[in-house]
Amino acid sequence: MMMMMMMMMMMMMMMMMVMMMMMMMIMMISKQCSVKGVTLVFEELKIQLSIIYTCLQKNAARVVERNGNLLDHLSKTCSILNISEPITEYTLHHIHFDHDRKLLYCYVPKVACTSWKRIWMKMTGVVSRDTPLASIDRLDVHTKLPKLHGEIENLKDILKSYRKFMFVRDPFNRVLSAYKDKLLNEDTNSNYNFHENIGGQIQKKYRGYNSGGHDVTFPEFISYISEDGENTTKEQNNEHWLSVHNLCNPCAIQYDFIGKYENLEEDAHYLLDWMGVTDIISKFPVSDQPTHVKHYDPKFYNQLNKKRRNHFYGKYIEDYLAFDY
Repeated sequence: MMMMMMMMMMMMMMMMMVMMMMMMMIMMISKQCSVKGVTLVFEELKIQLSIIYTCLQKNAARVVERNGNLLDHLSKTCSILNISEPITEYTLHHIHFDHDRKLLYCYVPKVACTSWKRIWMKMTGVVSRDTPLASIDRLDVHTKLPKLHGEIENLKDILKSYRKFMFVRDPFNRVLSAYKDKLLNEDTNSNYNFHENIGGQIQKKYRGYNSGGHDVTFPEFISYISEDGENTTKEQNNEHWLSVHNLCNPCAIQYDFIGKYENLEEDAHYLLDWMGVTDIISKFPVSDQPTHVKHYDPKFYNQLNKKRRNHFYGKYIEDYLAFDY
């Protein structure tokens, strides 16, 4: 929390410096010109900059407070539920690192992770600084970034001393987004055939036959991914719908910042400053493949009977409780 407050103070100081520099420039102009309009421009600029500065102050303070509350809530939930899982290689496989800035990012699919990975590629030099984010190939995004599982030798020190962040999303909306992206529609950007490898399995499990996996219903999908226990398959535990706790282990790894997809624009804007990369990335990019999902979209939510809903909530109960959804 102390680090967050320091970052917020630094942002405010930078804004004040920008304001002072712009005012000094106008004052210099006013000395050289006898145009009355200069004074009016100067006063108007002061007003506008003051408004912007106040807005940024409030936004940053809101993000810091919200993050602090969420981290406290997460800590209490982990303690009350006695969640204590070891840090697995699978989790380390989902964490990207930046040794220069001492940063770690645990990516969660369907929570703007492609955009964050594109930023990571620029800030770590995988692609050049002048490369437009939207031009970075999606396959490269998901295959060319180094992950923490290859840093086992210094792992303990890295996890303790590096700043760590992740983003989460309402479990139902995240899973619905994955269903729409991977099974309802055709994912042409992936080398993995979700219809053939997962849709076909779902059909065979619930219908007794496999016709290619192209017409899997949402209730079938929810039943499939909500199964629990040691006998579940790797397809049922695919990263696109696996719980955040299984992906990033937030009860064992002490994250410094946990953003929410529901506050993505505001959280990401603050986080770019917090990371110290605004000289490379001035604005968080809009997704080139958005999947718009309304909160508990009735078209899909109402397809689920009470039994399916309960099974789903039971599977994702830790995410619902820990992240205050």
